[in-house]
Amino acid sequence: MIKRLLPSLLAESIYDIPASFYLSRGIKVILTDLDNTLDDYRTKEPGDKAKNLVKSFKENGISLFVASNNSSKRVRHYCEELGIDYCGALYKPFHYKLDAWIKKKGFRKEEVAFVGDQIFTDSISARGAKLFMILVEPFHPERDSPLTWLNRLLERPIRAKITKKHLVSGWKEAQE
Repeated sequence: MIKRLLPSLLAESIYDIPASFYLSRGIKVILTDLDNTLDDYRTKEPGDKAKNLVKSFKENGISLFVASNNSSKRVRHYCEELGIDYCGALYKPFHYKLDAWIKKKGFRKEEVAFVGDQIFTDSISARGAKLFMILVEPFHPERDSPLTWLNRLLERPIRAKITKKHLVSGWKEAQE
């Protein structure tokens, strides 16, 4: 299987992974996809879960940023309400804009983790940029945009193979 399709680890949700897990790996910056990773695709305002995650990360010295293909008012508004910055219009699965943004911010790649819900956008982009990547389950895949729905249909056999052949560990197993 092509390495760029494989995440570093698997998780049910970004909300399941405590800040201590990232810190134990020297990670100080989390880039997360918004739609179906941090929140539902149609959510305009961050809820308590997202606010508490940002608070927990800040208390532990971890910065959270949204890394999105979208550059819409929704993403900007969501991030402003959450009190975090974002990098938009990334053109994932390509990684050149992600690389440029990381360099511009002065981050060291070994201190950055990417959390996303799609193999064909998030995983390929993150792995192309040589980032630690955690693939999560989507919030509500039944409410995806048509393009995302197609991506999920195409990635379904890859996810099945990853799970069946144990090609990637879960974050809890990696913690032990």
